[in-house]
Amino acid sequence: MNKFIKTLKSSSIEGFVLIGLLTAVAVVLIAGWGEAMKLRSTVAANAALMKIDSTTLTEIEHLRNLADSQIQNARAYFLMGSKSIYDKQKAEKDQFAAELAAYEKKHDLPAVHDLVKKVSEVTNQEADFFHQAEEFRAKQTESKIVGQFYQAKTAPLLKEINEQLDKGVALHKAALSDASAKGTQAGLDAQNEIPKAMSALSTAIAILAGLFALLVIRVLASRARVLRERERLVNEAKQAIISRDEAISAFTYDFKEPLENLKQIADSRSPEMPELVKATVVEMEALMADIHDQTKASTGGLFLRLEQLGVADLLDDAQSFLQPLARQRDITLQFDAVNASVLAYVDRERVMRVLANLVGNAIKFSPKHTRVTVKVKADAQFANISILDSAPQIPESRMASLFDNFWQARRSADQGAGVGLTVVKTIIEAHGGIVKVEHNLQGGNTFTFSLPRRRPANAQLKKPQSSGVRKIARAVSPEMHEPTEGPAH
Repeated sequence: MNKFIKTLKSSSIEGFVLIGLLTAVAVVLIAGWGEAMKLRSTVAANAALMKIDSTTLTEIEHLRNLADSQIQNARAYFLMGSKSIYDKQKAEKDQFAAELAAYEKKHDLPAVHDLVKKVSEVTNQEADFFHQAEEFRAKQTESKIVGQFYQAKTAPLLKEINEQLDKGVALHKAALSDASAKGTQAGLDAQNEIPKAMSALSTAIAILAGLFALLVIRVLASRARVLRERERLVNEAKQAIISRDEAISAFTYDFKEPLENLKQIADSRSPEMPELVKATVVEMEALMADIHDQTKASTGGLFLRLEQLGVADLLDDAQSFLQPLARQRDITLQFDAVNASVLAYVDRERVMRVLANLVGNAIKFSPKHTRVTVKVKADAQFANISILDSAPQIPESRMASLFDNFWQARRSADQGAGVGLTVVKTIIEAHGGIVKVEHNLQGGNTFTFSLPRRRPANAQLKKPQSSGVRKIARAVSPEMHEPTEGPAH
């Protein structure tokens, strides 16, 4: 501060003005110090009344969250059998018990003891149901049935825990309300003790502070632009970190499924192991190609190798590698006939990945014994390919952002982060087409994308070649991906 004042004093009149204002502030503060001391005894006497501990409500909410989380994780464990989820719910259960005991010890009141006793009884019931579900699971009962059993038994228990915690909230709110009333009265008492001179003191300080602020604004004006620029750079850096973390999360979840498939294939020792491993590796290659394409598109470097192909041939190839997946999941896969004269300019490999993503998702999220239909409607400019599924309908509010980066309609522990639909949009828009989703009359969803029938301007075409079927069919068991709430296209 001394160095700052000396600099101003030697360079301009602002330094003298600043010194004068600081001196005036010091005089006013010293004059008001004596009056402030008179308030000290009154404020000190009432301070005890205003020590309101509001952390108790936060503790109760934390207990509520722990109870809900450990029960939900226990149910997820019975559905998926994940060791990490089991360990997490066990740790949460132990943490809940420890924090409940700490809460009881902190608030040594009869009402709190009764509340804790009832919650402990309910948690003991939950533990009994957990052990019963473990026994069912040990008998190789279907995971879905075990999960439903556990959910049915624990839902009333979780409700009872919440009701008891609500009583605790009401108890502490009443205490807080009483303390608040006393604090308000204490404030009124302190206000009555303030002499009229304090009002004058406040006014003087306000005037001096205003003059001081005007001077400081002049000094800091030259630095404002630098601060704004620094803030902009910091925000950009934060956004970049968020985008990076979202991308890492998306890629991690998308690779989780094929890696688990490889583990299951290795454990099965099936005679078909080489083919299953090959199919899963090809799936992982397709995922890496999706990630690579999305990265190139983000930097403006996505290049299409276009050739003129028959749409019917593309769909025949897609039906060949997707039909096994449909049979595996008891889905009827129907490709309507397409006129052989319907041609389009496409990058064959990328369009096959689009079909694998959209038709594969339709198969994956449609209930068993339903139908997935692929239709083509062509006009002079585009061949419009539609995939009609029987999956639960995507909410209207989420359709607009369905194809955004790393978004999906439903997030759960066994689903990816939605990079597939982002790549679908990227590839189709690179062709000059569009992709959209809407509800169909049968209760499912219809995904439609368009491919150009006319040669794009300045497009470089590669020579036609034989269109071997690319094996992208997923070598996984159907029960690994049964949707429980809705589609995650």
